[in-house]
Amino acid sequence: MITPLPRSLDPLAGELLAGYVMRLAHRLDVAPDTVLRRTGLVDIQANTQAVTRTAFSLELPAQRMNDFLTATRLTEAEAAALTLLPLAPRYPPIVHSLNVARTGKRIPALDWLFPAAARYCPDCLTGDGTSLQTDHGGPWKTDWRLPVVFACSGHQRFLEHACPDCRESISGRPGVLIPRPTIAGLHPAQCRAPLAHGSSPARRAAQLCGARLDRPQPEPGGPLPSELAALQMKITAMLSPDTPAVTASEYFTDLQMVSGLVMITWPKARPSAPGVDTHRTDLVLAGRQDPSHSLHASAPPQDARACASILFAADAILTAADLRTALAPLAPVENRTRSGIEPKRHRSWDSTYRRYQDECSERFRNAAEYLVSTHRRRGRGGSRLPHRGLDYSPQHVPAFLPLEWAETHLGAFTEACSMSVLRRTTSTFLARRALGRTVPEAAEFLGIRLAGHGLGGPINRWARRQGTPEAYERALDAIAAELASSPLIDYQHRRTLLVDWALPPQAWRQIADQLERRPSPRYISDDRARLAVTVYLWTQVTQGETQFAPKPTEARNAPELDASWRLDRFTIGHWLRQNKVPFYRQMKPLLDAYATQLARTVDTARSTRQLTHSLAN
Repeated sequence: MITPLPRSLDPLAGELLAGYVMRLAHRLDVAPDTVLRRTGLVDIQANTQAVTRTAFSLELPAQRMNDFLTATRLTEAEAAALTLLPLAPRYPPIVHSLNVARTGKRIPALDWLFPAAARYCPDCLTGDGTSLQTDHGGPWKTDWRLPVVFACSGHQRFLEHACPDCRESISGRPGVLIPRPTIAGLHPAQCRAPLAHGSSPARRAAQLCGARLDRPQPEPGGPLPSELAALQMKITAMLSPDTPAVTASEYFTDLQMVSGLVMITWPKARPSAPGVDTHRTDLVLAGRQDPSHSLHASAPPQDARACASILFAADAILTAADLRTALAPLAPVENRTRSGIEPKRHRSWDSTYRRYQDECSERFRNAAEYLVSTHRRRGRGGSRLPHRGLDYSPQHVPAFLPLEWAETHLGAFTEACSMSVLRRTTSTFLARRALGRTVPEAAEFLGIRLAGHGLGGPINRWARRQGTPEAYERALDAIAAELASSPLIDYQHRRTLLVDWALPPQAWRQIADQLERRPSPRYISDDRARLAVTVYLWTQVTQGETQFAPKPTEARNAPELDASWRLDRFTIGHWLRQNKVPFYRQMKPLLDAYATQLARTVDTARSTRQLTHSLAN
């Protein structure tokens, strides 16, 4: 049965539950273990050491909360403030831990939430000079559990993570609220790390360092640089109620994702700000190159100085005017195969992105999608999903990119392949963005037959040789903007309705009757010319290529027309586009006018029957 303690303490502003227990134990002159038992914060009772899970520092379940309030005589609001629960709406890793803890499962070691107190400010632990804080120390703060808090804004200094004497980490054994809680007589600001010497494990466990963490310490690298002080103030503001929870939550998820890429590809994004010392970061991340290193690739370092440089680089990328350009050098797809970085490190980041991408901001998702689009799939191993935020649909993509767009945006890539291949490839990639799935499936949607040959390989290989692997994606962006800002045409509808269409003989005679110049001796028969002109009209209306035009029914049913049609469609199409052969130069404006009218008729027709009826009238 829980009973009130003989004395209690008022919590300090921002105080962590573990720090409050240690201060209360020091005031009562007992071991923290005793306070944990008396307040109900234990999982194992009887004659064994009390084991208090770090999950209680996230949220006190109802029964634990009642017991704690009874023993300490605090209000529920005061007790809740000792946990990380108030920060949960703004800091997603807390929510992830809470979701696991509420199911009764053991919380895994999460990348962006320290399991227990892992950093400290010596000046804060000294206290504010009041008698209680002079006797029992200042607060161990809740936000020191967050890797994004690397400095004390009040004292303008980096947080520390190791004891100044034994140089051991203060975090202790994972999963335990307070390291070695059965040891009594220690001040809350004393180091609880065991010393390495001793004749037996029992003695080694009992011989703690005991050094004071609240004494003045040297600050390697000098005081907190102004650039990092500004970043810490920004992060602190994100954690405050003054910032909308959604804004803060998306920012911290974006920051986590980009920081992971910064660490994996370091030193590509090493910050160059004069006040930011990256030497410590170089040393910490160099240690992670060891294949035996078990930490997740995106886990932030406990060292506050190293972590600050990484966060500074990530924030600079996130605040760039062009986020996609800023992210491009860190693209996992590029670095995974060509940077020499261990592939498993990127796979680790990949799995994190897949898990949390819906919690990122729309701006980051849209930017990252082009670099890591393989993450958006229909289930594990499923086909690729369409890109987000597009202003066009797959049916609006012309199968053969307009020449003026290609000449404006793709001129640099003609060293990689011909302009016709560039136009075909670009249309396919534009369609894939909107359609999802694979490149062959996007090509098939456009009516392009690949005949066993892929698209995009020559362009990407050439771009990589030039040192600009993202250049083609940037060109695609510009063309996509052109497409979205132009009148959107349903080319898929046109292709569908014209699949069995051929220029009617009557329409062909009407066009021929308007010609003043007679054909040359090389002129082919009317039927052959009409079927070849049909292909030209089809390419004009559908923005397709001659070689992918559907075969007219008449050519399918007549072997002699089939054989000639295969050649005539290219020959007459070339003469019409070249506009130099007098007879076809005279015919071309008439055909173009017919194509314009045909396009209007097709766009308003709902079926092939309706199209045939409209053309007949």
